[in-house]
Amino acid sequence: MEGDLGVEPPAQQKEMRIAYFIAFFAAALSFIDIGANNYRDKEIVGVNKKMTEYSLYHSKVLKETLIQAERDLLYDLMRAGAIVANDTSIIHERLRKFDGDLNLIRSQQTELMNGSVPDAPTQWSMPNIKNELGGIKGLQNWEYEVERLDLAGDKFDLASLLLELSLVMGAMGFIVRFSQARNLFRWLMIGFGAIGIGFGVMGYYYAMGI
Repeated sequence: MEGDLGVEPPAQQKEMRIAYFIAFFAAALSFIDIGANNYRDKEIVGVNKKMTEYSLYHSKVLKETLIQAERDLLYDLMRAGAIVANDTSIIHERLRKFDGDLNLIRSQQTELMNGSVPDAPTQWSMPNIKNELGGIKGLQNWEYEVERLDLAGDKFDLASLLLELSLVMGAMGFIVRFSQARNLFRWLMIGFGAIGIGFGVMGYYYAMGI
């Protein structure tokens, strides 16, 4: 009949709906893969910088231990009378230098652990890799950032897996010819795809919340 011209059969309409869903979930997968690659790279950079600051922190702890031991030894020798100096001011000056070095090292340890205070340049004591003061992010900040990026990476991985399964279900929906099986695969595709997008959104939430 004339009124039926241009009207697609129900089976063809279902195939078109499946095709639209496949295209949508494929686009979502691409978007999530972009975020996953980007934030995985940031996680690697964060881990490297965190390990660099850990190395610096432990070197400061070792240096503090050595200076403290040398200071205590000099002080004990002076008190015991083992060192007899014509001018004791030299000994006291040396002890003051030890105290100054220890205060500087402890300040640097605090800055390495907590990061540079943005509006307190008088508290800056640890230069960064460019030999500039005030640019230390801090181990606690790096720990938090790496932890968030790791969580984001896990969510992105789950999202990618579920969206890939969704695309497989959609492809199966094209292959099968039984209406019930086609409906089953279509709903599985939508379910896996929706959950995958949910995990992808969570991944972006964790990654962008740092």
